[in-house]
Amino acid sequence: MDERDGKTIFVQIPAYRDPELIPTLIDMIDRARRPGRLHVTVCWQHDEKDSSDVFTEAGFAVQTGVFEGRLRHRLSRGGTVVDVLDYSMSESRGCGWARAMAQRGFDGEDYTLQLDSHHRFARDWDSELIDLLESVRSTRRPHPVLVAHPPAYVPGEPVVEPCNEGYKIDFVGFGGLGVIRTMSTRIDSPAGRMGPVPARFFSGGFAFTDGSFVRDVPADPDHYFNTEEITLAVRAYTHGYDLFHPHRHVVWHYYGRADAPKVWDDQRMALKRGETALDGAALGKRSMKAAEAAFGMHGRLAVPPPAWLGGRRSLADYERYAGISFALGKATPEALAGVEPSETDLHLDEAAWRARLHPAPMVP
Repeated sequence: MDERDGKTIFVQIPAYRDPELIPTLIDMIDRARRPGRLHVTVCWQHDEKDSSDVFTEAGFAVQTGVFEGRLRHRLSRGGTVVDVLDYSMSESRGCGWARAMAQRGFDGEDYTLQLDSHHRFARDWDSELIDLLESVRSTRRPHPVLVAHPPAYVPGEPVVEPCNEGYKIDFVGFGGLGVIRTMSTRIDSPAGRMGPVPARFFSGGFAFTDGSFVRDVPADPDHYFNTEEITLAVRAYTHGYDLFHPHRHVVWHYYGRADAPKVWDDQRMALKRGETALDGAALGKRSMKAAEAAFGMHGRLAVPPPAWLGGRRSLADYERYAGISFALGKATPEALAGVEPSETDLHLDEAAWRARLHPAPMVP
C-alpha cells in the first residue's frame, strides 16, 4: 500500500437547513478511494421538525450520544465516520461560528478539507487531493493550501468528469460585503506546466491542507459570513501557509441556491417576531468593522493587532504578496490584471512598493 493511502482526512462541514447535505455526504463517501480514512464532522443547524431519522432513512447507521455537552449523531457508511453535532437553527450565529463548531471534531488527522454542505465529488477525489497537495510541498513549500471556487453542479444532473480546467480567484476591487470583491476566472496555464498555481485569496467553500491548519488557523466564531475569505487569506499567509489554486478539480459546488434557506433571512424574521435577540445584520456589520480595522482601512487600525494574525509573516507581507494595499485602496498592475502573484515585491522598500500601486476600483 502506498504510504499516502494510510493518511487520514478530517472533513469539516457547516450545514444550515440544507437538503443537499445528505446527497453531499453520500457522494463524498461513495466516490472516495479509501472512505475509511475520512472523519467528517457536520455542524447540523436544522429546523425544529427535523430529526436524526433523516439519516437513518438515507441508509446511514446512526448512534446518538453526547459529545462535549452537545447531542451528537454518529453516522457510518462504507467505513466512514460522520459526526453530526445537533443544533437548532435558532442557535446559529453564522458561518464562522458553524465552522468553529464543526472543528471541535478534529482529532489530529493528517489533512483537513473545508467544505460547504452542497458538493459533488470525482472518483478517488481523496487520493487526488493528497497527490496535488504533496506535489506542491515537493517544491519546498512546506505548508501549502489548495483553495478555489470549484466548478458548478446542479442537483439531479451528473457532473462531467474529469474536470481538467482550473479556476483562480482574481481581484476586482475594494468594497462590497466582503472587504474586497473577487471573481473566478479560468487558469491559462502555459504549455508544459501541469500543477497548482500561486493564489492571492482564500475560498471558504473549498480548502484542502494539512490537519495542523485547524489548530494554527481555527475558524473565527465572531465572523458572520462575508468576511470569511479575506480574513482567512491573511491569517493563513501570516501563519506561514502558502496558497495555491489546483489546476484541475475533483469537487463541484452548487452555486446560486436562490430558494435555499439563509440564516440571515431566518434571523431577520425571527427578530421581527420577537423570537430571538440575534441580529444577523448587526453581527455581519460587526465582523466587517473588525476586519477593516485589522487591515487599517478607512483610517481605522486595530491596536493591538488582532490575535488571529500569525507571527510568521506580517500583514504588510501579505499585502506585498497579494499586490493590494488595504489602507490605500490601491493594487499593483499584476493584481489588477489577474497575473499570477509572486514574492518579488516583498524585497522592495516602502517608497518603491507604493510607487508600484494604482488606484483600485471601489465596488458597492
